[in-house]
Amino acid sequence: MMKFLKITAAIVILLLICYFGFFKYRQIQANKISIPTSATALLKINVDELYKTIAISYIKHPNQYTGGDKKGIKDKIEDLKTGLKIPANIYMYTLAEKAKTTFFSSFEITDTLAFNRFIEKNTFLPLMKKELGFFQSKDSTISILFNKSNAVLAFSPQKEQVKTVLTEILNKKNMVKIGESKFNNLINITDHLVFQDSNNLCKISFTDGKISFSNEFTNKWIEPALQPKHRVLNPESTVSMWLNGKYKSDVSKNNQPPNTSIFSKYNFSKFYKDYLDFEWTNTITQVDTVVGYEYNDDFERVEKKILQDKKIPAISINMSANDQEVSNYLKSLGALDKSTGKISRTIIPLYQTYFKGTEGNIQLSTLPNIKPDLNKISSEDFFYFKIDFKKLLKQMPMPLIAENLSNFSQLEIKAKSTGKDKIKLESELLFSNQDANALIQLLKTFKNGINSQIKFNLPIDIPVRK
Repeated sequence: MMKFLKITAAIVILLLICYFGFFKYRQIQANKISIPTSATALLKINVDELYKTIAISYIKHPNQYTGGDKKGIKDKIEDLKTGLKIPANIYMYTLAEKAKTTFFSSFEITDTLAFNRFIEKNTFLPLMKKELGFFQSKDSTISILFNKSNAVLAFSPQKEQVKTVLTEILNKKNMVKIGESKFNNLINITDHLVFQDSNNLCKISFTDGKISFSNEFTNKWIEPALQPKHRVLNPESTVSMWLNGKYKSDVSKNNQPPNTSIFSKYNFSKFYKDYLDFEWTNTITQVDTVVGYEYNDDFERVEKKILQDKKIPAISINMSANDQEVSNYLKSLGALDKSTGKISRTIIPLYQTYFKGTEGNIQLSTLPNIKPDLNKISSEDFFYFKIDFKKLLKQMPMPLIAENLSNFSQLEIKAKSTGKDKIKLESELLFSNQDANALIQLLKTFKNGINSQIKFNLPIDIPVRK
């Protein structure tokens, strides 16, 4: 028995070594790919990590991926015969001489005949043969140039002329290996999607029930507080947000067009004093006066006012500002009723809003009697945002988008300063279904929601249970 266990353990260890060795070898080979020296941005798709993550999800939750796919095995195999070698990492890049939205990528061809059949018979995105080895979509946004060993692809929403660049890439003119380029730090990043340009380093990963996103970027519009603080908001709120930092205003104080809104670009930069928060706690009933008309006994058209209950969000906005200055500004516009604190409906037309100003803080709220707690606690983050989709749909029914939003549970975003003019933003999008992989769920949402609304025809079935 002991001998059997030792042999089994040895086989398992050997299989694991082969498994990880295989993927390590694929990563090494993928990182030998060359890109043009003029590349300005690089998108890395970590194919192997995506495969492994989704495969583990299939093993853990097989019941989440059953049904819905009516294609036979033979058809599936035929669909996969692209004639291309899919590397461990797919790299897409932009070039200095082309638009920032034009992306290029190259692939190794393993079967020229299969590749020819694939691009000629692809009904999802029909390509027309322009000349030998060069195909293009009808709208010129997709271009493919290939020879016997390699294919180069260009995606250009602006419909640029890309044939010359494709030829240069295919002939490996002015190329550099990724490991020797300015993007060499992307090699060891294991996130599923990574994007880098001169100002950004973005990472995205798809796990069961969650999409994780981070972005380190150059900050040109806000100066975060050195020691951020925020009011304690209700953790059960439908939506909550705070911002603690100085606004780097580019608004000239001269020749500004008049705007009565407190949150217009000019007025915001004028009144804002380093802190703002927003909170939507629940839904309340507000009584509105609706003006109608009817005819009296003399057949004269007379005005009639009717009181009507209206369900609205319980919203509070607090902002550090010179409260007396803001109060005087609103009074000068005739927009503030001093006795009741009501803001004129001509300024904020959707809901009846109330103004309070105290101790360097102003509050705008749909709740007439709420008093803000101005005590603050420390935080590493200078910005925070959270939305609870389940509560949002209960409090504000939105039939047109409810089916798609119901797939999501919560979105949370945080941002912190990482150095002079540098910000790191991190966010998590949680799905209602915590068992199925987030990428598969996202594709299903797109296919069943957006795809059906704008009449796309995705050639895939995504069998994920809700």
